[in-house]
Amino acid sequence: MKGSSTKLANGNDYGFPVNNIRIAANKAWAEKNPAAAKLFAIMNLPLADINAQNMRMRSGESSQKDIERHVDGWIKAHQAQFDGWIKTATDAAK
Repeated sequence: MKGSSTKLANGNDYGFPVNNIRIAANKAWAEKNPAAAKLFAIMNLPLADINAQNMRMRSGESSQKDIERHVDGWIKAHQAQFDGWIKTATDAAK
């Protein structure tokens, strides 16, 4: 993507292009793991949060320990949403 503009419509430029991230799972596996399949179907991270995480990693916070700290911080900041995802996914397995 050399030479591609990474500037967003709002004028921000995070230095990397916007992309889509999707979870893919084998259909047979998903049928055997309905809680995980449901979680994959309902999770949705805001693009701004993904971009912020990418920026932190690009700025040097890219070790496994850093990433785990970022994840824990995101969950804590979005605890009610996260708990709702887990409950809905767990209920799907019943």
